[in-house]
Amino acid sequence: LDGDPPPVAGAAAAFQTVDPMVLGQKLFTANCVSCHGANGAGQAGIYPPLDGSEFVQGNPSRLAKLVLRGLGGPLVVKGNTYNGSMPYFDAKLNDEKLAAVLTYVRGTWGNTAEPVKAEIVAAARADSKDRKEPWTEADLLNMK
Repeated sequence: LDGDPPPVAGAAAAFQTVDPMVLGQKLFTANCVSCHGANGAGQAGIYPPLDGSEFVQGNPSRLAKLVLRGLGGPLVVKGNTYNGSMPYFDAKLNDEKLAAVLTYVRGTWGNTAEPVKAEIVAAARADSKDRKEPWTEADLLNMK
């Protein structure tokens, strides 16, 4: 899942596209499900739910930055505090793959937020490129 797909023979290959929801689900399962669960419910007190999360359904650039650079310290989601840490995925997922994961998370379970374009992820990556430590809740809440 981390490499480019193998070439497809024939003229139809030029028109073949990958559904971001399908790709996003595969990448979510490979990278996120162990902490956030297959149902997006998270783990009480440790890893926050993605289902109904104000961070997931909010600003897509902020969400991209969170996933790109990680998160440390307590975070309040849906009125509950979680204190697990989230690794960064900057080097692991390119813009298209990260956009697919975010699109999947923002459009699955009870979430109904709009898809995330790779251009939003690219801009978030460029804007946070000098960030060396994980974000904190205060950092996320102060983002424009």
